[in-house]
Amino acid sequence: MKSDTSNEIMPAETLDDESVSKYLIDNPDFFNRKADLLLELTIPHVSGGAISLLERQVTLFRERNRDLQNNINNFIFNAEENDALFEKTRIVILELLKTDSLKSLSSVIADTLKSEFSADASNLLFIADKPDNAAREKGIHILAAAPTRETLGKLFEKKRTFCCELSPEQARLLFPASKKEILSAAIIPVHPGDSISNADQYSTPILVIGSDKHNHFNSSLDTLFLDFIGEILSVHITRLAA
Repeated sequence: MKSDTSNEIMPAETLDDESVSKYLIDNPDFFNRKADLLLELTIPHVSGGAISLLERQVTLFRERNRDLQNNINNFIFNAEENDALFEKTRIVILELLKTDSLKSLSSVIADTLKSEFSADASNLLFIADKPDNAAREKGIHILAAAPTRETLGKLFEKKRTFCCELSPEQARLLFPASKKEILSAAIIPVHPGDSISNADQYSTPILVIGSDKHNHFNSSLDTLFLDFIGEILSVHITRLAA
C-alpha cells in the first residue's frame, strides 16, 4: 500500500520554489493550521513603485504586535521576580519573628538574609549616643553616633531604604567582620516605637545588607520588600528591647 506523503514536508536540502509550491497546493489548509506564520510573511501589494497603504498598515501591525509581546514578556518576568522576592521576604520575616532576644535577632539576620537574598554580609546595628559596653558583650552591634554620622555622611539621615556603593571606610564601619570586601549595600533604617526602653542604647537601629559587587545594590533598585522588612523589624525590636 502506498503511503501518503502529501502532508510531509520535504527535507531541507530538496526545498526549492517548485517543491514549496507543490506542498502548499497539496495542503491548502496549511495557513489555517499555521496562522502565526502570516505575521512573518512579507507579501508586497502591487501599486507601482510606492509602498501601498495596505503594506504600511501590515508593517505597523507587526511592529505593534512585537511591542505588545515584549510588554507581555516583561510583565511576566517582573511578576515572577516579585513572586520570588515575596517568598524570600516571607521566609526572612517568619525567621525574624521567632527570635526572643536582640542577640538572637542579630544572629538570625546575619544568616537568613545572606542565604535568602544572596548577600555577602548582613548586620543589624544600633547607633547610640551613649554606647553601652554591656550591650556589646551580649552580642549586640553598637556604633557610636558621632563617628558613624561622620563616616556615613548623608546616608545617616536617610529615612527609607537606600542602596549605593560604599567607600572602604563605610564598608569597614558597617561590616567589620566581613571576610569579603563589601562594595555596595542596602541601608535600611529601622524606626522603633517611642515606648522603647533603653533609648540611649538603641536610638537608631539600621539593617545593612552588603555585596562584594559594585552595582548589586544601586539607586535604581526597587526597595519595597526591604522597606517591609524594616517595618516588621521596628515592631519586633520595640518588643524585644522593652
